[in-house]
Amino acid sequence: MDSPQVFDGLSKKLPACLRELGRNNSSAWFHAHREAYQRRVVAPLAALAETLAPDMALLDGSLVKKLSRPQRDTRFSRDKSPYRTVMWFAFRRAQPDWTEYPAFFFEAGPDRCRWGMGYYAARPATMSALRDIVLEDPERLLRAKAVAAGRGFALEGELYKRPPPVPVGTPEEITDLTRRRNVFLSRTMGYEAPVSSRELAEVLAADFTALDALYRLFCMASERSQARIAWSGRSELQH
Repeated sequence: MDSPQVFDGLSKKLPACLRELGRNNSSAWFHAHREAYQRRVVAPLAALAETLAPDMALLDGSLVKKLSRPQRDTRFSRDKSPYRTVMWFAFRRAQPDWTEYPAFFFEAGPDRCRWGMGYYAARPATMSALRDIVLEDPERLLRAKAVAAGRGFALEGELYKRPPPVPVGTPEEITDLTRRRNVFLSRTMGYEAPVSSRELAEVLAADFTALDALYRLFCMASERSQARIAWSGRSELQH
């Protein structure tokens, strides 16, 4: 049995390795430097995810960790560079439709790291359910966002060209969410402390815990959306 990986901080050479890969994004370069890439990039991220796993299980026992592969899927992209210059891991639902549920993530790039929580690609029905939930109880979102903001998180996500209407007098923080066709929260830092130290695992555990109230709200929207879809399907069969 393999011994658990111990997180001792991100490699100081991780960002330089990703920058060099960006300048030499080819199979020849990657295979020539595979061992260094594994040691400087993949192994520290895998150890960080492994260290966080018990804390994530406390937030939601159905979450599983997923580490990105170095290779990019270029089938539907104009950019045919074969390898990622941003590596990530995520804690997400272990089910085929996991994109319909929020996930926690951490990304390491050439110049900075980013982490947070949200939908990878929410369906319109999920965002509609989320809007209904926050308009039913605006204070719940405001309290959860305040906790997240206290840890440095900001709300992000693609905006609708024509956002859905909201009642007059709706707080701006609620309106900001309803304008978005997908939503997540993130925090970004360079490779200074605490990102550069073993303390990063503790920071991430505290940050993800601070996002728990929003995570549960997003999960509620996902479950409401799935229930509506199931009900619609049953209604169509009955007719």
